[in-house]
Amino acid sequence: MSQLLPDLSLVGTRFDHEVDHQAQQQPLPKVVPVTDTDLRHLPAPVARYLRRAGVVGRPRVHNFVVDMDAELNRAPGAEWMHTPVLQVSFVDHPSRLFLLRTRMHGLPVSGLHQYDDRGASMDIRLLGLLHVADARGDAFARAETVTVLNDFCIMAPAVLIDERFTWGPIDDRQCGVTFRNGERVVHAQLFFDEHGDLVDFSSADRQVRPDDGERWSTPLRQYHEFGVARLASEGDAIWHFANKPSWTYGRFSIRRVRYNVPPDELPRAEQLER
Repeated sequence: MSQLLPDLSLVGTRFDHEVDHQAQQQPLPKVVPVTDTDLRHLPAPVARYLRRAGVVGRPRVHNFVVDMDAELNRAPGAEWMHTPVLQVSFVDHPSRLFLLRTRMHGLPVSGLHQYDDRGASMDIRLLGLLHVADARGDAFARAETVTVLNDFCIMAPAVLIDERFTWGPIDDRQCGVTFRNGERVVHAQLFFDEHGDLVDFSSADRQVRPDDGERWSTPLRQYHEFGVARLASEGDAIWHFANKPSWTYGRFSIRRVRYNVPPDELPRAEQLER
């Protein structure tokens, strides 16, 4: 048995419960493919990005599961912590379950970021008991709506054909987007390279704490074919400040992406320990 198993017992149980809850609330519909017609209303750089991702002819996305490795730090100059991540997201009523495990000063840490129509929360625990971080409330839910938008843009671009996204074309390499999820409305800018790949995402709507930056961005690189789409496999999470240097607090590497996963194949928390 993994020595991290006791550490994951609380947040892992909650993760499993919420995955089951969302799968029950959002059963997979009959899957239909994305067509060229679905892309006609999109600004040129966004439509080009979706075509390069290979979404045309592939099924519309209703849920997705992502396995990734992350390196995180808690403050500028702090030690990087290796952090395996398991994420399950649902699309029709946006829900995001982001389960992580790492070590801090040699001790096991586990955490769960949760987002759905009810709100958002972050629960990070040392030794499975002691809160290292705990966040919730309206400001945090709005910030996590930006994270959900970021996930859709990077991990499941086929979702961008949805009517919940409003587009503000800037030029052939930039585009503004507004995402509406009920009463939560957030904005971002997308940046594309000369080939049409998405290379950065930036938003000023993700602040929760006074020491958060004025802008949050996620530069992207290393595109690969994951079998379900051609996606960026690596990216960073950066806070940008007006009067001090930016802070890169996260580096992410995607290992696997799956779309439209049946309920009986959705992952359990224990899979993060393998």
